[in-house]
Amino acid sequence: MTHPLFVLVLAAMLAVVQAPAQPKFGATRHGVPIDVAVFDGDHVVMDLGVADFEIRDNGVPQTPTSADFNALPIDLRLVFDTSGSISEDELARYLKTMRQVAAALEPRDRCEIITFNARIADAASRQSPPITIDLKRAGPDGTAFVDAVTLAMVTIPAPDRRQITIVLSDALDNTSFFDEAAMLDAARRTDAVVYTVLPGDATVGRNVSVARLQAVSLLTGGRLVRTPQHAVASEVNKAIREFRQSYVLRYELEGVPAAGWHKLDVRVRNGRGYRVRARLGYFER
Repeated sequence: MTHPLFVLVLAAMLAVVQAPAQPKFGATRHGVPIDVAVFDGDHVVMDLGVADFEIRDNGVPQTPTSADFNALPIDLRLVFDTSGSISEDELARYLKTMRQVAAALEPRDRCEIITFNARIADAASRQSPPITIDLKRAGPDGTAFVDAVTLAMVTIPAPDRRQITIVLSDALDNTSFFDEAAMLDAARRTDAVVYTVLPGDATVGRNVSVARLQAVSLLTGGRLVRTPQHAVASEVNKAIREFRQSYVLRYELEGVPAAGWHKLDVRVRNGRGYRVRARLGYFER
């Protein structure tokens, strides 16, 4: 079944593409929220407070008003490639991955699963655990990677929840309606942090796949995960744990015009040498 959201959001997404000044990121009068992960080497830093962070918005220093660590439930959107380039063994492994990921969620979390080949379909509507999964490879063969990822990044702001999207694909595409520019525009506007997962032999050169997946992740504050097929489930769960172990910073915008693109720079004070990962910026109304 074609994903029911696709028809409903198609016109809206076309409007987004045609009118870049219209924002979708969830900044409100209550402040700008930013998902921020902090690392000391490979270790997550979990003991920072609001006074430890520095934020620049379009180069202008901002005053953080709160820094909440792992305080909110998550909405997880899984996006799986089921096109002809995915073997039956790999498809069975992906189904196992979905079940393992769903089983690791907390009761207050929610999950939905989207699959795609030439069409986009629901494998699980948004629901709290336990998750019921209906995975099928149906419809004409082909790969609509750009359409599926663009759709998956259409989000509704939810101040009381955090949103993470995980895309598992080789990022090849031969049937999409949208182009990469539209997909990256959606990445600049989504409320979700996007992790992309590229399974397979790390020694095989897949420059197009890596570039596409890295671009989406970098814009949203996520990362690209390269993993052998047998480790997909553990790497996806690792990404979710990493997302949980991060902060939501908020600040009231000051000294910067509200409308348009806002380039973000988030750091930890006093040059502690920590590595900070956050979205590159956001669009505002």
